[in-house]
Amino acid sequence: MDKAAIYHRPASEMAYMTDNDHYQLQLKTKHQDIARVRVIYGPPQTLMTHEGKLVSWEYETSEMHLRLQNGVYDVWSIELPIPKMRKLKYAFHLLDKNGDEVLYDANLSQKYTPKALERVTGFVTAYLGYDENATVPKWVQKMVWYRLMPDRFANNDKKRDPKDILEWGAEADKAKFFGGDLQGIIDNLDYIQSLGINGLYLTPIFDAYSNHKFDTIDYYEIDPEFGTKEKFKELVEALHQRGMKLMLDVTCDHLSDFSLQWQDVRKYGARSSFAKWFLIEQFPVRYVPTESPDYAERLTYEALNNNPHMPKVDLENPEVQEYFGNILTYWTRNFGIDAWSIADSNEIPTSFKLYLSERLKKVAPEIYLLGNTVANKAEQDQVFAGTNAINVRDLIEQTFIERTIAPTELAYALNEHQLRARPTELFASLLAADSPKTERILAKCDDNVQLLRAVIAFMFMQPETPSILYGTEKGLLAGTEAALQPCMDWKETEKSSEMQRFIKKLIAARAKYGDVLTVGSFEWGPCSNQHAYLSFSRNLGEKKIFAIFNLGYGSIKIVLPKNSKLLIGQNLVEQDQRLGQYGFAIIAL
Repeated sequence: MDKAAIYHRPASEMAYMTDNDHYQLQLKTKHQDIARVRVIYGPPQTLMTHEGKLVSWEYETSEMHLRLQNGVYDVWSIELPIPKMRKLKYAFHLLDKNGDEVLYDANLSQKYTPKALERVTGFVTAYLGYDENATVPKWVQKMVWYRLMPDRFANNDKKRDPKDILEWGAEADKAKFFGGDLQGIIDNLDYIQSLGINGLYLTPIFDAYSNHKFDTIDYYEIDPEFGTKEKFKELVEALHQRGMKLMLDVTCDHLSDFSLQWQDVRKYGARSSFAKWFLIEQFPVRYVPTESPDYAERLTYEALNNNPHMPKVDLENPEVQEYFGNILTYWTRNFGIDAWSIADSNEIPTSFKLYLSERLKKVAPEIYLLGNTVANKAEQDQVFAGTNAINVRDLIEQTFIERTIAPTELAYALNEHQLRARPTELFASLLAADSPKTERILAKCDDNVQLLRAVIAFMFMQPETPSILYGTEKGLLAGTEAALQPCMDWKETEKSSEMQRFIKKLIAARAKYGDVLTVGSFEWGPCSNQHAYLSFSRNLGEKKIFAIFNLGYGSIKIVLPKNSKLLIGQNLVEQDQRLGQYGFAIIAL
């Protein structure tokens, strides 16, 4: 037994509350070194004596299960009930394949004996207080989101069209509009739901100057080009009648330079009532423009990505916190919003996140808050339920598309990612192949639809919640940033029909085996860098899924187990038992 490889860190991603009644433990050991792990646990004994003897510790034992495996280490996991006294003492009893036994606790890694157990110090938690912010709504675990930009989805309310709109389907222009609106979304809910989607995720819909609306002017008004509050209420009610959820995108770290607050600062300078709302170094506020209207130099104030039209606000300021708290509370209470995606969450201080979470959960206890960031290597958010799994998306793209990461390296990296996060943080985070602010995944695949399907299928097998950008299911290619995203193509072609059938099958598999994919164990199977393939299994109780992906240029031999069921596959020739290039097979065992 390799004692040096045994590792547990208390009060971390390896020991935490999953809800107010349960506590999750994880233990890391060398790969295939340990046969069984039992956790010994109970409330800590008090320092009381009975007839001159110390009262012995009353404990229970439970078997831990393997959560993660790769060629380097194994991760064992278990969820324990929290005692009434809301403190927990625990230690680990490890048994290797040779019959050796070790008792591992906060101080020692020693030979397991009954006498050693009597003296065990154990890991002891602090008082486990009730924490409403730490809970993730149960409904989040079953979601598949469909993200869309209203201006580019469907134009069904012509009377709201802005002047000089572009013809639907024309090449996008940063400063131009296509006239998409809320009515267009309502009229196409049947289509969205037919894919198996159960969550609609909208980019900002509040009054703003741009076509993407990330530069909000008035948070209390629906952009008139999209519709009215009454029309928005109709959309929310239509979604809820279908059993679907709605998530809105909102920016809280900056305001538009057209906002009343910033206009007041420009007019009155340091005397403005809103001067302390912004991060201003010097008055009057000014900047030096460049060839790009969205980038400036020598700004006397902080702006998002040096965009002079998006001055950053001080979210440590109580007035600013209350301002945004009132806005999100208004829409949540009066319109029944199910979830908020907080844009640029990596720019937001923890104090504001806590304030926002506490306020919204008083209005809607089941509200879901997503930390939406485009920052590379985004870490798990410590307050919001989840974040964008950008690091996972990048790893997959570098393995499948760019081929700069070998399959075995991907397996190790994904295990490290999962080890550093709580299971609830994983399924509460979004894994999106496409987003409004990135190049379309099909373009990255050089218009190779088979490669696209392999990437998306692999993503759907991960613990994170899948998110599909409008048009991905139809093979939309153009679009490198929010303002340049293409219009939805409503024409049916052989390519789009085939992609839709694929997406429907994939979502159906995710719905049926969602519990396995979100909280089940993750065990890597055969992986080869030489032949460029990888495989893994996902297990939970009696349910088991096996998946294999061929990333190489040639075919590989594959033997499907007897009595297995093929859920979805590509380039699989069963009679020849071969899996071709870009081929994959996802099987229920």
